[in-house]
Amino acid sequence: MKIRSLLWMAWGVSVFAGAADLPVAAVTRSPAAGGYVADASVQAVRQSVVASQVQGRVLELAVKAGDRVRAGQVLARIDDRELGAAEASSQAAIAEAQASLAKAEFDLRRNQSLAKQNFVSPSAVEQTDAQVKALRARVDALRAGASAASVSRSHALVTAPYDGVVAATHVETGDMAAPGKPIATLFQPGALRAVAFLPESQLTAVREGLAKGIAPEIEIGGKLLVGTRTSVLPAADPNTRTTEVRVDLPVDAQGTPGQFARARFALGETQRLAIPQAAVIRRSELNAVYVKTADGRFQQRQVRLGESLGGGRVEVLAGLKQGEQVALEPVKAGIAAAAK
Repeated sequence: MKIRSLLWMAWGVSVFAGAADLPVAAVTRSPAAGGYVADASVQAVRQSVVASQVQGRVLELAVKAGDRVRAGQVLARIDDRELGAAEASSQAAIAEAQASLAKAEFDLRRNQSLAKQNFVSPSAVEQTDAQVKALRARVDALRAGASAASVSRSHALVTAPYDGVVAATHVETGDMAAPGKPIATLFQPGALRAVAFLPESQLTAVREGLAKGIAPEIEIGGKLLVGTRTSVLPAADPNTRTTEVRVDLPVDAQGTPGQFARARFALGETQRLAIPQAAVIRRSELNAVYVKTADGRFQQRQVRLGESLGGGRVEVLAGLKQGEQVALEPVKAGIAAAAK
């Protein structure tokens, strides 16, 4: 029994001696570029919601989401029978007015001839002339109405305004279309941007970083891209107290409208609490380090980490204080801590 106790004491002394020899690193503040990270979404620079301009039943939806379309290609066809009847009615009204105008012009010429022979009074000529002018104005108005009816009928064919991709369709065959009701959403691929909404507390610092020419970094699908142009909208949303910031992406950027992204805006250089990456033990979603205590032992402590700062160091957001020492070989430090 005494021999076993002596062996345990000897093993504990050796572990303690080993723990004392483990390399450590001090928690220090390191200069690093400050930044603000905001959630963003990918948008197409050119995106349109194509809506109906007339009322009628949708007879045909000619596209589906994901289709590529050319400018002028038919997206949907709306029943135009009522519009056609209105156009025909306008043409008939024009013909009637033109016939009345022709008769009035004949009467005017006749009255002018008779007035020269004093068979009709000048007032009769004036009355006929006024009638002719009124009928000419009516014909012009009816022609304008017929032109509007023709244009309205042409709107029964809903077409693509430019070459693009159908992002979504909003109606089905048989639905009732109405002026302003969306038919399809189109976007032009190849020109994308990331849109983020920044709080008022960060906007001034972000503006200063942009003024220095530091382009925001955008992370999309695990790939990091550098924005080519940044626009800060002049007005804030009164409900959320945020301001929209648009960052244009490189032409070779891979993404789709609506995709999640992260935008990082530079805020200048700051001093951040940091430790070596080698000191961190990562277990599932938890991060921990072994801190050297005043008596030379190691104690496990959970920490919250921030960004990688380069040079093999990582930012510490919570859990450590400046000047504390952490083990650079956390596995051995853990064995030593468990032995005590």
